[in-house]
Amino acid sequence: MNPATAAALDQQPVPTPAKTAAEPRMLGLRIVLILMGLMEALDGFPSVSTLFEDMSQIPGPGFGGFLIKAHLATHPVLATAVIVLAAIGRVRAAIIALAAIVIMTWLNYMPSVVLHGLDFKGTSAVETPLRIVAFPLMAVCAIAYAARNQRLGLATVLASLPTLLQWLGIVFFAIGVMIYGF
Repeated sequence: MNPATAAALDQQPVPTPAKTAAEPRMLGLRIVLILMGLMEALDGFPSVSTLFEDMSQIPGPGFGGFLIKAHLATHPVLATAVIVLAAIGRVRAAIIALAAIVIMTWLNYMPSVVLHGLDFKGTSAVETPLRIVAFPLMAVCAIAYAARNQRLGLATVLASLPTLLQWLGIVFFAIGVMIYGF
């Protein structure tokens, strides 16, 4: 053994760098995305059975009916994709899948908007502009941020907000039913 080889063997292995600040943040984003995916799955999977039942329940034989059927078919698939992609660490792809759910939900509302117009009475005065204007814009921004790998935290918030507001409405409704009855 020559001196150069002995010196190389005596060197200690280089320690691995400590976890960076981005890894815990990504873990937090992954957890949030998994929770949002689970919430969307709870919303999407029960409606799949509609595709296998009498199709007369779905309004419109034309393009509007196609959009509604496409939403029913893709919602659970995209929700599952969000869960799986976030679980394996593909945060950017999970954000894009969650934002795609928001866009598909928006497309689901479009046949009704075309047939009946926008409703701005009562609680719909706040809900309609959110669902028809703000949510799809937020989803597009989330997709743009995720595609560029920029501001992934903001992209997660933008893609998650529609789901959170929907579930918040369900919780408030349930509380109201528990307090006042049905």
